[in-house]
Amino acid sequence: MINKDVISLSTKEFLGNLKNFFDKYFGDDAQKKIDLMEYLPEDKWLEIKKQGLLAPFLPAEYGGRTPSQKELLEVLRLAGHYGVPVTLRTGIEGALVIQPLTKYAKKELIEKVLPFIFEGEGGGLAITEPDSSGSAIAKEMLSYYEFLENGNIYIKAKKYWQGNSQSDFLLVAAKEKKGEKMEKSINLLFVPRKNIKFTPIKSEGLKAVRYAVNEIEGEIPAENLILLSEVPRKNLREFQDLFIRSRLQFIGMTHGIIENVHNNVTKYIRNKIDFIMHELHEIDSRRAVSKVLYDFVCKTVSPDKPVNDKLMEANIVKAVASEYAYEAARIAQKLMGAKGYESGHPISNIVLDIRPFTIFEGPNDMLFAEVFDQFSKTSIEEKNNGITLNKGMTIYERFISDSRFVFENGKESLKAVSENIYNFINIYKLSDINPVKKVFAGKILSKLFVLGRIHNDAYTEKFLVREINKDILDFTY
Repeated sequence: MINKDVISLSTKEFLGNLKNFFDKYFGDDAQKKIDLMEYLPEDKWLEIKKQGLLAPFLPAEYGGRTPSQKELLEVLRLAGHYGVPVTLRTGIEGALVIQPLTKYAKKELIEKVLPFIFEGEGGGLAITEPDSSGSAIAKEMLSYYEFLENGNIYIKAKKYWQGNSQSDFLLVAAKEKKGEKMEKSINLLFVPRKNIKFTPIKSEGLKAVRYAVNEIEGEIPAENLILLSEVPRKNLREFQDLFIRSRLQFIGMTHGIIENVHNNVTKYIRNKIDFIMHELHEIDSRRAVSKVLYDFVCKTVSPDKPVNDKLMEANIVKAVASEYAYEAARIAQKLMGAKGYESGHPISNIVLDIRPFTIFEGPNDMLFAEVFDQFSKTSIEEKNNGITLNKGMTIYERFISDSRFVFENGKESLKAVSENIYNFINIYKLSDINPVKKVFAGKILSKLFVLGRIHNDAYTEKFLVREINKDILDFTY
């Protein structure tokens, strides 16, 4: 299914080979350049997949490459240099389809589904529902399946905003129904196109990744069920693990996109006007923060190890990375002037396509609020060590007790970096933070998480201190 020659290439050779194929279809000098404001042609996309595009996501036993988080993120980053839809579709098929499929499905089903991905149009992961406020939480999910007397499964679900809708299949999240009772645990089911009625969604951007309302109903073989765990109470934990991994790997996409923004801006801007240079520094600062998060994920995450202990970190990575990629794109569009508003211009495309990244997989404000919630509870490591938290602690007292917040850069403490921020988080107790303030407290904590991991970069450190002080103003307003 994948060109076997590319499996044995070194990482450098492998990425170079992919770059050649990306250039062929999406590069500035491509003879028949694909319009990313239209759907990606399946024959061209299939050709790139056969060159190993998804191989880092695929276990070696099924013809993939040796597991490497760095290589996986590098593929997403490289794809981001050619457009948001290019890296997004890579992420959908790799992180949201191949990874859960090969982790949880039985071998027979894996071998049945992989040809759809590597020889056909692939598929997507269907979770979000139009009738439950877009929530993926178990109690709101309405999709269900039930076992029939003939041994098959009947499934009924309505899903929307799934990338790769109208493709060969969807992996559908649903709960088992027994009589009139719906179980709490969530599993996945492989549902082929014949059981799905599609109503395309007319989106403002991301037209190269098909979206639709998917009405799913009918009988499917029982072997199409993918149990996230044989133990029902653990299914939700595994379902959460799927989201955590996806959010952590989000940085591969956004980092490639923000580098793409930087490359396009520097290509078009000629005059070194002071304010323009200031705005370029604003883009560069966001790119530097993105690189810190990119390195963090490469260093601490492995494709073949659980990540359910990194929920807070995943929310920080996804929210900060997507926020800064979008802000960088908006600055770039402004610097392009009227050019940046032209249909089809690279920067215009990026601005239109990147905004949903701040909403998909959890709106950022919600994730920032969750960061504070996770910060104010005992971590998994602390629970295992019998540690409990006192809600009367100040934010600073919790900050210095939480091993997830470290200063790797040689600074003695937060006070040595910014006395103003140090004083601020010494004022408020964990119990003082109301639901609205949680959002801004989460923003402050997220940037402190990055701040402690900056090495020998005074400019980026200064930028983050400024950003945190802005969040403090919003918090106190």
